[in-house]
Amino acid sequence: MNAPQQPPIDLVPEVCCSYCWHTFRPEEALYIASHEDLIGDPFLVEPNERRRFLPTRFRPDGAAVDERKGDCRDLACPQCHLPVPRVLLERRPTLFFSIFGSPAAGKSYALTSMMHQSKRVMPQRFSLGLTEPHPASNKLIQRFENILFNNPDPDAMVALPKTPPREVRIEEWYRASRWSGTETLYPRPMYFQVAPLPHHPNGVEAARYARTVCLYDNAGEDFAAGSNDSQDSPVTQLMARSSGLFFVFDPMQEPAFLRACRGHSADPQIERNMTEPRDPQATILNTADQNIKKFLQRPIAEPLDTPLVVIVAKHDAWGHLLGGDLPNFFVEPQGERHQAQNGGTLGQSPALCGLRVSAVEEVSRRIHELLLEHDPSLVAAAQRFSRNIYFVPASATGCSPMLVPDEESGELVLKFRAGSIAPYWIELPLIWMLARHVPGLVPVEKRVSPA
Repeated sequence: MNAPQQPPIDLVPEVCCSYCWHTFRPEEALYIASHEDLIGDPFLVEPNERRRFLPTRFRPDGAAVDERKGDCRDLACPQCHLPVPRVLLERRPTLFFSIFGSPAAGKSYALTSMMHQSKRVMPQRFSLGLTEPHPASNKLIQRFENILFNNPDPDAMVALPKTPPREVRIEEWYRASRWSGTETLYPRPMYFQVAPLPHHPNGVEAARYARTVCLYDNAGEDFAAGSNDSQDSPVTQLMARSSGLFFVFDPMQEPAFLRACRGHSADPQIERNMTEPRDPQATILNTADQNIKKFLQRPIAEPLDTPLVVIVAKHDAWGHLLGGDLPNFFVEPQGERHQAQNGGTLGQSPALCGLRVSAVEEVSRRIHELLLEHDPSLVAAAQRFSRNIYFVPASATGCSPMLVPDEESGELVLKFRAGSIAPYWIELPLIWMLARHVPGLVPVEKRVSPA
């Protein structure tokens, strides 16, 4: 007697929409019509959106059939009607991460460089593959990567556009739905998948350790003083449900750091920012803190368990304050001395390294002390926000910008020489988060107890 055939994909019992957070069973997912005549969905704002429908007919290969007999394979949430990538239906945990910070802090640069570097470093150093399971949702970060890293002219002057606030509806950043009766703008999620490669100590169990990563880039204006702090805000809800948060802190916006760097760094942001006062960046952290805790109905004074990585950006401009270059955050394999968390030997593959936890923690401690000296209010805000805080210095570009005339207005603007961009340490926040959430995924150096 033949054993019953197993389904090709093991589905989750419930799917969580990464826009409106509605949970539903896989069989309740709507399909997106494929025929070009079936446009205009009542819940969606864009007039050219294909209609959503609950299918009654399917092809033998599993494709749903719309009313014009078109084959349909793309899915949508039954509540907000926004797209749901099929990877969210697979029985595999999803990690939701959000990046936020003050306007002009460099969030988009940090996020773009973080993912670009992670796709390079994780396979080379840690035998982890980082892929894009739904490229259509990642168009924005793909465009940003092309601007910064794929320009064939090394002398080209490049810059990323600023993330607009939700009030300025741009489809690359936001999607709109009228499911609740009023139009709501949702930050567009970006999807990645991380899984062990064959040379990884847990490569034979790659499916067990693989994770889907959902990333959000949030505009700084959403957390400015006086911003909308309603618990119904999509930004508040997604951050409250996040597995981890990245806060980008820009020392070039803080007077104490500017004074300490003046005369020691040639970065033009120093002189430019000396002339205009700004709100303290601790305000952004405090606003996010109160909004999230209000949504979760938690006391303001009680720190969250959600890990918070404070990315202290633009290290290339202020790194002299730490003294010396940053160490490697990975350790090269050395036979049996360095092992993965599950006991697998890192020396099994010549390319496999281990996350150097001791070095990361030591640098975090030094950054904590530096911030206590130059911006103690930020440290206080971070410690009230979360009990799991890590301070990570990084440079998303590895070089300072230059003041060049804008091609249209002629005004001097900040841009980077494409051939000089060389990020460092910016991939560490994501690697660190993955190591915390999924033991055995990121190979880690073996701690040696003192004799």
